[in-house]
Amino acid sequence: MKRQTECSWSSIRNSSQYAGIPDSLIENSFFLDIENRLLYLADVLAMEIFHRELTGPLPLGEFLQYLSEESAGTLREDIRRLEKEKLPRTDSQIVICYQDENVPALVIMSKEADSPIILGLVHLSYELLHEYKSDLAQIVAELERAQSINQLILEGSTDYIYQLDLVNNVCTFSPKALDVLPLESPTFPNAMDRVLSFIHPEDRHIFLESFTPFLTGKSLFHNAEYRVYTKTGDIMWISCHGKGMHDSTGRPLLIAGSLMDVTEKKRTQERMDHLIYTDMLTGMRNRYCYETDMEACLKKPGAEGSILCIDIRNFKLYNEIFGHHFGNQILKEFAQLLPMYLPINRGIYRLEGDEFLVHLGTNQQDEILEAIAPLQIALSKARVIDGHSIYIDVTIGIAIYPEHGRTSDELLKNADTVLYKLSKYSKDSVMFFSIESSRELSKQYQLENELRSDIEHQFRNFRVVFQPIVTLNQDGPHWCSAEALLRYQNSRLPDVTQKELIETLEMTDLIIPVGRWVLTRAIEECSHWHLTGAMASVHVNFSAQQMSDAGIMEHITRTLKKYGLSAKHLICELTETSLINNFETARQLCRELMELGAGIALDDFGTGYTSFNYLRTLPISQIKIDKTYVENLSENEYNQIIIRCLYDLSKNMGLTLCVEGVEDKETLDMLYGMGARLIQGFYFERPMEAGIVRKEFKQHFAKPEA
Repeated sequence: MKRQTECSWSSIRNSSQYAGIPDSLIENSFFLDIENRLLYLADVLAMEIFHRELTGPLPLGEFLQYLSEESAGTLREDIRRLEKEKLPRTDSQIVICYQDENVPALVIMSKEADSPIILGLVHLSYELLHEYKSDLAQIVAELERAQSINQLILEGSTDYIYQLDLVNNVCTFSPKALDVLPLESPTFPNAMDRVLSFIHPEDRHIFLESFTPFLTGKSLFHNAEYRVYTKTGDIMWISCHGKGMHDSTGRPLLIAGSLMDVTEKKRTQERMDHLIYTDMLTGMRNRYCYETDMEACLKKPGAEGSILCIDIRNFKLYNEIFGHHFGNQILKEFAQLLPMYLPINRGIYRLEGDEFLVHLGTNQQDEILEAIAPLQIALSKARVIDGHSIYIDVTIGIAIYPEHGRTSDELLKNADTVLYKLSKYSKDSVMFFSIESSRELSKQYQLENELRSDIEHQFRNFRVVFQPIVTLNQDGPHWCSAEALLRYQNSRLPDVTQKELIETLEMTDLIIPVGRWVLTRAIEECSHWHLTGAMASVHVNFSAQQMSDAGIMEHITRTLKKYGLSAKHLICELTETSLINNFETARQLCRELMELGAGIALDDFGTGYTSFNYLRTLPISQIKIDKTYVENLSENEYNQIIIRCLYDLSKNMGLTLCVEGVEDKETLDMLYGMGARLIQGFYFERPMEAGIVRKEFKQHFAKPEA
């Protein structure tokens, strides 16, 4: 038993963690095995306390029985704090009671992080108390310093290990570093000079700036990434991590850690940055890159310049006539022209679609016009692309800074405002943003602000009205459904038209929250119709932006469930303008709506170039003929033929045909004769408030035919 005890004592005593403790102190020491609660006392200490040798480890509980009640509690608390690593060291005065003797003692204990052993020293005489405390403090300090060095090396060791002695300016690297770094030996003097010599000159400031907090005593750590020269002269990216120590005055003494080769990581990051900042079609920088570059430029004192937003006129028409591949070829061609004819620039970007942006270093209008003149001349000539001779006609909206904006978003918004004005209200090709020229658009901005405020206040000033859709049965016309229509009335903007409202909502993406709100109100109202016994459907319009609303299907499903309405009573109306730039997204949305059980109507049918193509490619259930085919129907034989053909087409395809814009009985009778049975128009009812529609549906709801 004693042999086993001595071996256990010896294994702890001779471990690397305690090998540096002098024998003179070990004679008065003990080791506490925390896990097993066993106390190993040195023979000399055991003789002083118990006047005999111990034959093995002493259970902690048994040892505490030899202490006064207060001393036992003190020792338990010290052990608990060390065990929880709340203190690195404790010292307490206790009284040992053995064979009618009460012996005062000083117990000093310490524990290393993550160690299962507590080292303790016991001094049984107060006469040398101060000397022992001083000696022990020195020993513990040396022990902690040695432990810190070892711990720093362990924490920092990832690849090439280093230890930098700042007192003697000597650096030591692990032997592995000699295979890569331009070093003749692992240890070398003039450490800082030598280390800086193999750091890339452009990155030395990174090293010094990141090292300064440690040198000034503000941090224990040093972390940085920079380039170094290798033994072969190549450049390698390294990530440096180190932890150091200071003396009591904050003077740096030592730092140790590792250098990790992150060259491949940097190359991967560069590839990722290329993907993030580059337009994949043209190879140009993209919108995200513009925002990053522009914000950095605007932070510079006295920053001046201009941005040119360039849009290709009628670009959508090229896609419709020749296909998207041809449209992409135009974009690539134009992307090559811009740097050729605008060589002096701060950046050229493709924002999205057919919109490009050029950043110039001047904000003088005459200089800007001179800079773009070569491009305009080049574009005035026909270009052959994929065998087609075309003219690339562009509009250019210009915003200068700092006059027209102090952020990338503000400048882009103002330049886009000019583009919008050029496309809507002007035949000019170039226009500068200015307060004067934008006054006619101020109403739109005021409207935008009012709309945002109203949306934030629970859609104040918005309401939904409903226009009935009538079915012509044998016993006369009856309501079968109604279309939900958005209305807006604000006393601050009394003359806002419906067109201005929708355009502003779509241009600002406010159509997303408003569209969801309309859907909710429409579904809620339809559920009220059902409570009256009118099992009608409700039509809701979808804009182009709503096609890209990632959460729209979840919103529809949740709202239908909330109001207990079957999806078959919801019909979503899509217009051709909402499909042109969102066709794939729209097709996926249509599939999901059909799977849910909702109906899909193609609205304003016949007004665009590709309406019939949508019949073939989209899973729709209804087409609504645009009112332009109904106006003066009795005098327009062409429109009569079109409507008859569409009726036959819809019947053969199993689709429902709805005719909009019916305003008189003569037109109604003609349509009935052509086979049309689903009618919408002022002849029956204008859009009505929800409360009125709710009451009227009970009386006018369509009766099923016998």
